Amino acid sequence: MRKPVSSILLASCLGAAWALPPQLQLDSLHAALDTMSNNMESTLLGKDDLPLAVSGYMAFRLKNFQYSEPSPWVRDDRARTAVDATLNVNVVAMPNSYITLFTNLSFPFDLTGTYSNNLAKNPTNAPSKDERVLYDHSTDYYSSTLNEEFNVGVDIRAGVFGAYVTAGGVIWANASPLTMWERETMARFSWQYELYEDEKTVSTYYKEKSFKPVKEGGRAFWTNRSFGGIFANVYQLPANMKAQFLVSQPMDADMATRDGLRMYGGQPAELEMIGSYDLRGSVYHGRIAKEKIADNLTIGLNYLGVVYDEGTIYEPEFSRQWIAAAYRYDSIKGASPVLLNNHVASLDIKGNVTPKLYLMGEFAGNMVDSVIFYQSKQTKGYNDQDAYSGFSAAGHNATFDSPGSFEFGAYVKAQSKHIEGWPLTVEAAYFSKNFYSPYAITNPSRFPGWRKDEAYLNGGSLRYSPNMAGVNLKLEPTFNRGYFDLQYGQHRQIEKGRDVIVFNYRLNGRAMWESSNSWTKHKPLFVADSGNYSGAGYYNRAGVEMGTEEGVKQYRQRGGLYGGTWELWESFVAYEDASQIQEGEVPMHAKWDSYFSFMGGYDIGHWFGTDRNIMMTALVALSGVSNSFAPLAVSENMSDMLLWSFYGQFEPTVAITTKFHMVGILGLETFRSNYAYQAQSISSTVSQTSDYKSQVNTFFYKKSPINYREFAVGAGFDWDFADRVGLHVRYKYMTHSDETLSVNDWHSHYISAETKAWF
Repeated sequence: MRKPVSSILLASCLGAAWALPPQLQLDSLHAALDTMSNNMESTLLGKDDLPLAVSGYMAFRLKNFQYSEPSPWVRDDRARTAVDATLNVNVVAMPNSYITLFTNLSFPFDLTGTYSNNLAKNPTNAPSKDERVLYDHSTDYYSSTLNEEFNVGVDIRAGVFGAYVTAGGVIWANASPLTMWERETMARFSWQYELYEDEKTVSTYYKEKSFKPVKEGGRAFWTNRSFGGIFANVYQLPANMKAQFLVSQPMDADMATRDGLRMYGGQPAELEMIGSYDLRGSVYHGRIAKEKIADNLTIGLNYLGVVYDEGTIYEPEFSRQWIAAAYRYDSIKGASPVLLNNHVASLDIKGNVTPKLYLMGEFAGNMVDSVIFYQSKQTKGYNDQDAYSGFSAAGHNATFDSPGSFEFGAYVKAQSKHIEGWPLTVEAAYFSKNFYSPYAITNPSRFPGWRKDEAYLNGGSLRYSPNMAGVNLKLEPTFNRGYFDLQYGQHRQIEKGRDVIVFNYRLNGRAMWESSNSWTKHKPLFVADSGNYSGAGYYNRAGVEMGTEEGVKQYRQRGGLYGGTWELWESFVAYEDASQIQEGEVPMHAKWDSYFSFMGGYDIGHWFGTDRNIMMTALVALSGVSNSFAPLAVSENMSDMLLWSFYGQFEPTVAITTKFHMVGILGLETFRSNYAYQAQSISSTVSQTSDYKSQVNTFFYKKSPINYREFAVGAGFDWDFADRVGLHVRYKYMTHSDETLSVNDWHSHYISAETKAWF
């Protein structure tokens, strides 16, 4: 368009000036040049003139799980096929060069027909057979639901000012590692085609994941947390300043009833604000930062607070638990309901100190405002003991004295590239025992977990938690046709903590969790066998036992399987003998976390005289939780070793063509502990030894060492069968062996197929 318009304008000017003398003609043309340029540019069609732009993708997925040998906890899931589809639409409107309006919409389908909408108004009722659950497994059975994003916003730019404001159900944001950040460094292989993979060709996808598996950053490991509410990001201010603010009322901030004010123990991530807005909890966040200090550094001040509404006490599901706990359990007898309002403030710095040295550091303080409710009267309760009832929001006391007036956390990360081709990363962390920042890297999963005194396998090296100090080292060189990563970490609890051990299944955990009736991507921490209609359950190792009742939800630490966000966890207590369980004594030690891993890949295509990539990738890792320092965890029989694990995965990838790649998987994962016990019901007294002790006419606890072995083998392919359209297919055969309790053994076939079209 530029050439025709300019020619017309030039010809018209020449024609008008042709009758003038030559010098006057030249003067006339020169005088008109600016006008000609402006007129020409005004006729061009640019992005600021487009009234509307639409992009997105359509996805169609099929998954089939079949347990050829089921254990009781998957008995109701022997074979199940799920088919779903979604249309994601991103709409952008640009009325002028200074304002951009945008919204994100998602239209999901599960292709199983329609259903009566009774549960949309009664989400706590049990579903009947004429109703269905949407593909994202929203456990509230809403008539329509979301996939990932559902918000609207405006971006305003004017000179030295630039900001965007967005509001809606899902807002992805980050601020700093100790206030609002996500961190997990377990590598993702090509085998795992993420639900939210960015648009890219199959060839690019394999080069990014096979030649350099993502550990931090990127869509699968991005550092954002999700919230529902209003978020303002002022990304440009005078003097190289910027700021951001958030007000949110996500479901996982609430601690009360299931209908609206849910208390599953945390529901994170992409579906924060499905349903009505419930004003029982709010998240407040603010950050102000200055960039380009000494050219490349940024310094920021951060605040994040989680504040609960005192009206929560009127919710029966909250107060009733405390009333029962007040006279039923010796450990919290006489306890009154408590709300813990959390406040975190920090100072962070990040940027390149030199071109080859990147530094990120943060120092944070945490204060807790404890709101303790008092009873308005006393009544006789269970077994004629005094019980508390009649709590009211008017009868409470707020103090900053419990659980600690001030807690401290520090995190430093340095990445050096001084040795060419041998990048080195060093991480150091210190978090006091009660340091609690629910949306920070100290949260070991993607849900705002409760303040539980627990120890995590791979703690510090893959995920952080409170009450921890240590160092993590990563050496990640690359060379012609390959790479290798060496990682080593040692972390220790600062103070003694409960020997409650929690670990996640890395090899098969995602498929195990998805195959369960209890599975929900967006509301984890369900007990994994809670969805079984027949009541069949997992034969778990003992956790913190509290008799026939489980106590206040936010403090429960029962043993067994729990769902996470895209993963499966298991919990148990490392008891020293059965007497501790019967007497309600949870052992406590200052525990060590040891982690060592080696990951490498090499392209052997040239061995066969082809320029096609044939990449061989493998990862092996040793990790353990112990009561004493262990330079390297090599066995569960090492002194004071509470839990030991080996993880190995081999993945070959072959580029058949530039548009068709194949991938395989072969893996083994083990978990072993000599400190686990199992509860079994009885109706009479049994003999007692140090490893076998009864609780007469109720149940006894028997030593039951953890000796799990998981195996996986599979194959799949990724195929760009058309421009911007791909097909992704996987088949995996998985087994789980519990050598002590064979009733927990299972074998399963897993098939998935997804096609995604981008527009």
